[in-house]
Amino acid sequence: MAEGHSDDRVTALDCEILRGAFRKSVVENRIAEREWRMHAKVLARELTGLDDIDPDILDWIVRK
Repeated sequence: MAEGHSDDRVTALDCEILRGAFRKSVVENRIAEREWRMHAKVLARELTGLDDIDPDILDWIVRK
């Protein structure tokens, strides 16, 4: 995702993609709810190539 960016921002489209990937991964890998936030952080880092992910974005990704 980060390849097309001129800076280190995560776009709204990136967030939608991250949330969809997160939800699919949680179901497929049977990840316990207590591990969701850490899983979201790792997934977001992998998919964006960014080290720092806004905590508000992580909250939104893991929200039910």
